[in-house]
Amino acid sequence: MSRVRTLALAGAAAAVGLALSGLTTLPADAASGCYGIGGGRYNCQVWKTAPSYFAGDVRAGTLNAGTNYFYCQAVGSEVVDGPYRNHWWAKTDDDSGNKGVWVNVVYLSGGDNDQPVPGLPTC
Repeated sequence: MSRVRTLALAGAAAAVGLALSGLTTLPADAASGCYGIGGGRYNCQVWKTAPSYFAGDVRAGTLNAGTNYFYCQAVGSEVVDGPYRNHWWAKTDDDSGNKGVWVNVVYLSGGDNDQPVPGLPTC
């Protein structure tokens, strides 16, 4: 069997294995930040349920852990959670029904302390 055909069969077997297991693959950049989904929105991984805020640090509601969409990010006050700290905030719509609220990016996967999250534009 040729090397090309062997590689093609291996790729097909991997695709079938993913389909059978119900798994889907994320874009390569999802592991290191956010990725565009169209309409000015970007999916990001939220590793821990996070509080959301209206402008001026007024508590709004909650954003659940998991994949959530965001619009952009901007600099604000610093938040510390264990060994993680960040002064960047991402604009989103939370799971409490609030629109255009802010979540500190300390709760988003893929960034470093006091750095913006890769893949999410600035506001």
